Amino acid sequence: MKRTLYWLTKDLRINDNLALKLASDSDYLLCVYVVDQKWFKPNNYQSKPIGANRWNFLQSCLSNFNQSLLSLGQQLHIVYGDTLPSLASLCEIHQITDVITTHLPGTYENRLINQLGDNFPQVLVNKVEQFTLFTHGLLPFELQQLPVSYSKFKKIMNNVAIPNISPAIKTLPSQFKSVPAPAIVRPHWLPVKAHKYPTNGMVFEGGETSAIKQLYQYFSSDLPLSYKTVRNNLDGWESSSKLSPWLGYGCISPRQVMSSVSQFEIQRGKNSSTECLAAEILWREYFQWCHFKVGAKTYMFKGLSSSQPLTSFYPERFSKWCLGMTPYPLVNACMNELRITGYLSNRGRQIVASCLVNELSVDWRYGAAWFEEQLIDYDAAVNWGNWQYIAGVGVDPRGGRHFNLQKQAVIFDPDGRYQSKWASTCDKYFLSNQPLDSVDAADWPVTMAKDNG
Repeated sequence: MKRTLYWLTKDLRINDNLALKLASDSDYLLCVYVVDQKWFKPNNYQSKPIGANRWNFLQSCLSNFNQSLLSLGQQLHIVYGDTLPSLASLCEIHQITDVITTHLPGTYENRLINQLGDNFPQVLVNKVEQFTLFTHGLLPFELQQLPVSYSKFKKIMNNVAIPNISPAIKTLPSQFKSVPAPAIVRPHWLPVKAHKYPTNGMVFEGGETSAIKQLYQYFSSDLPLSYKTVRNNLDGWESSSKLSPWLGYGCISPRQVMSSVSQFEIQRGKNSSTECLAAEILWREYFQWCHFKVGAKTYMFKGLSSSQPLTSFYPERFSKWCLGMTPYPLVNACMNELRITGYLSNRGRQIVASCLVNELSVDWRYGAAWFEEQLIDYDAAVNWGNWQYIAGVGVDPRGGRHFNLQKQAVIFDPDGRYQSKWASTCDKYFLSNQPLDSVDAADWPVTMAKDNG
């Protein structure tokens, strides 16, 4: 008798879910999502793995997925605690014969599933490849021979056929009779403050239902035809597909998105904008395979480089950057939007990352960890890979990126509308006339700027 535990992670969908399809061939099935206590504790970089905006979005994703399971006679079993002991306990209680999960590039998830397999050698562990566009077997090269640049990767992969989308699941096996009812009382370490949606920004509703709705609306419009001309806008719902939050939690798959791009091109025609959309999915793909290849180097100070960056950690500078209190109004506006909404445009992310690394000389990993806490569309490979890119320790052989902040403001916010929208409540004059540091290298107070006007 096949008694399966399906450990859900970044695959909260019914459609194009190969892991769920594999799990459907069981006698009994337990669908489990573990909310780990470590997610809500500060890490080595002073940030938490999950902040309030991410947690709110994730809860919506879980709720929507549970509704889909209920319609198929199943239910999502949410466990609160440490992941490995929680999964191990369920394997023992329900005499699990098979564990199924989605294969992710994250070193943490792979270490956990490997440890679970070691603890239960009699259990068959199956890691399903569906977080990426291609499977490992479809790569026309060995993983260690992954091209050193995106452009080479793109050229090679353009000749590889993308796997078809898997049809939606129609039926699922029975639940275990001994599964307890959902917990009413949640653990004390969960965020208790009621979430407030921002009144001055974009709102994303988590879940597969909202994901498919956005996918349909975007590719039913003319927007893909002009994507290339608006993708660098700092603001606006229509400046990009806005699919990244749902991709991050697997509410839709990259194959579904790429299929929509292809169908749009067939029906409406191909241009540089639609090609640019497809290229963005391939960028995501490249970062995933880079993560698979280099593993823990993704999170190391020197990254993929042979030498360390010439940066350090300045607590005051980092704090001011997080709170939008730097001497740079455009950076402050971006950081305020990120902190309040959990979202920031791609151009905004590059601007603030460049500021932290180049103007503030702060260790890039602190910025990457802050993004991890704040971004509702957080993706480990993409986030840390992009930060390495800016810091000059990543996949780009040309080195890092240093943006002229004044020039960026002139180009992308010429009328100051974005900066005004997300202006800090602090006095603008105060921010622009105060020194970056309140103390010097010897910890002596820096003389405060005076108003000579």
